Amino acid sequence: MKKLKRSIFLLFLVTIILSLSLNVIAAEDLVIEGKVKEVQKYGNLTMDISPSEFYEAGYVLGDMMEVTVGNKVLGMPFVTSYSDVDTNNLLVRDDEDADIIVVAINMGDFAETYNVKAGDTLIFSLKEKEGYLSEYLLHQLDRSYKRSDYATDSVYANFRSIATPGINPGVIYRSSSPINNELNRAQYSDDLSEAVGINTVINLSDSKEAAEEYMNEQGPKAGYYKFLYDDGNVITLNMGVDIKGENFGNKLAEGLRFMIDHKGPYLIHCTEGKDRAGFASALLEALMGASVDEIVNDYMITYENYYKLEEGSEKYNAVAESNIMVSVTTVIAGREKGSDISDIDLAKAAEGYLKDIGMSSKEISALKDQLNTQSIYSKPHVTGTIEEIEKYGHASTDILIEDFKDDGFEFGDMVTVIFDNGFVVKAPFLDGYYVEVGEPLVRAYPGHEKIAVCINYGKINEVAEVKTGDKASIMMSEVDGYEVQYEIRKLERSNKRADYETDKEFANFRNLSIKDIVEGVIYRSSSPINNEINRASYSDDLISEVGVRTIVNMADSEEDIEKYKESEDFDSPYYVNLYDDGQVITLNMAIAYRTEEFRNNIVKGLKFMLENQPPYLFHCTEGKDRAGFMGALLGALMNASKEEIIDDYMQSYINYYGVKEGTDKYELITEDVITMLEVITGTEDLEKADLAKGAKNYLLEGGMTADEIEKLKNVLSSPLKKEKAA
Repeated sequence: MKKLKRSIFLLFLVTIILSLSLNVIAAEDLVIEGKVKEVQKYGNLTMDISPSEFYEAGYVLGDMMEVTVGNKVLGMPFVTSYSDVDTNNLLVRDDEDADIIVVAINMGDFAETYNVKAGDTLIFSLKEKEGYLSEYLLHQLDRSYKRSDYATDSVYANFRSIATPGINPGVIYRSSSPINNELNRAQYSDDLSEAVGINTVINLSDSKEAAEEYMNEQGPKAGYYKFLYDDGNVITLNMGVDIKGENFGNKLAEGLRFMIDHKGPYLIHCTEGKDRAGFASALLEALMGASVDEIVNDYMITYENYYKLEEGSEKYNAVAESNIMVSVTTVIAGREKGSDISDIDLAKAAEGYLKDIGMSSKEISALKDQLNTQSIYSKPHVTGTIEEIEKYGHASTDILIEDFKDDGFEFGDMVTVIFDNGFVVKAPFLDGYYVEVGEPLVRAYPGHEKIAVCINYGKINEVAEVKTGDKASIMMSEVDGYEVQYEIRKLERSNKRADYETDKEFANFRNLSIKDIVEGVIYRSSSPINNEINRASYSDDLISEVGVRTIVNMADSEEDIEKYKESEDFDSPYYVNLYDDGQVITLNMAIAYRTEEFRNNIVKGLKFMLENQPPYLFHCTEGKDRAGFMGALLGALMNASKEEIIDDYMQSYINYYGVKEGTDKYELITEDVITMLEVITGTEDLEKADLAKGAKNYLLEGGMTADEIEKLKNVLSSPLKKEKAA
């Protein structure tokens, strides 16, 4: 994994220290002379100067330099990444991984532009101390190379269908490389390419030799790509990054002609799917009638995917202005950087650009015909409309479960959903949430009539940015592709009391008394107020027996409580008395426990406990998911081991489903609570993790104070005083 850039905090610290000493550094001491060691593939220069020489001389990142190249003096910022400057701008780069100084043009060819070759001398001097610091800080973007840090495979692989005006979903896709695993994403891109049925690939970044080497390295993980390649359906263009250059234009035209001669769906990719693929996508979008805003929005999805930039934020706007806006303005529209292009007919401008790079009117017309075709989906496929965004963010459609199954879909099949905004998600078709935490599914829930697209413990509406009225197309990707997992995970339970040995087992009621949590202080159960699973009155009786005084309801709102009270089968008098006395907090929590909102609600519930008296009860609906997370968190805080926490969590599955310890089902389900512990501790290496410390940090980040956490630990570890008889 690549090293992360220096933290902004350290950068500020270094900057401040050096700024204080700047007055005693003479300008001539900042003059450094070096020779060009190598001209790299894209025209970047590597110097015989080490980065440490710049820092020792007094330079810091964010300084503006003057670089003398022959008889030219160029202003260039000192930065760490090409993305630290706008497209087509100059930079002096500290390549931290290689420990070298690079002189370059972002998305350009420095050597060709300034006629530089190996052995030439460059002179570096200070132009303005910290003259580029604010821009440098704005451009700092960090991303993770772990799949678990992203919501879906498609977000991680930056894989999506281009779906701007004039281009229907399912015709052309864009992504990171399905063969070059530099970003640890290749297998995901290849898998999604197969899932959507890609027929033709435009590889912007690799030569034939490089592509074949990557495919050999990936082996079966690039199996679909190799199938297309061997069939002659992949073109390798080996394009540079100078989008203004003649070479770039010629190769892009070659790739577009290849598209014309081959059938879709198409995939266009470079390495990251960000720059070359970003420009090519923008060009095709403009050609087919997209507006500037629509082009920018699609381009910036890459930065939302990789760096979690929020639309409208300062960084988001800075990246858009310095990248795609520059490309559209200067290359497609042919205007000066920063010009107002609101009066430009972008479709006409795109045609003009295509003619400039050698394409004929006939070829452009054929290209438009290819892009203007109907969505291309494998059979069977069904298209529907999102009718409702459910309470927990699931997208419920108007597709009837009965019709969906009649069309040939069966539980355990792998399907692919393509929303009309271009978002892609591959998921199993299931009749329950039989996937790992955070994974997607297409749901046909028992008792429901219609299909929904969901993320287990997540919000598909936020991840895919979909809303009611949007369209979703679901197509078959792999018959029985999830069958084995489905059979292992499928769990059935009875909602009849007679099928269980005790009320406690039926109500999933138990004392949470693991490690330092003493008996009788805190309990967990299914809902004593919501009778959806026919257990409310049993839970109510049990909390009455142990004298629960304070309740954290993780599932319901106050409106829900009032609705339950009015139902015909309502029989929870003890709970209602506590509720009416202000001893119940309703948190109305979604099951997306990776979110800040979930954590904040957990903290809110725990603070409520501290304000009131034990014994405590926490519950959700079934007492196994949200309550399972709370149990794991409190167990970790109170020094329970991973094994003890797993045992408590799995008791719900023993109670409800009779899952036997040591079985494949048991082991598979434990992955859910293990994932919860990874979220709580912030690490996947639980063997080395300090669970108690991780739980404390989790609560601190959610807004609890250290004193409140100590008070909570004291309450949970202190035996209750027995009340004296009258």
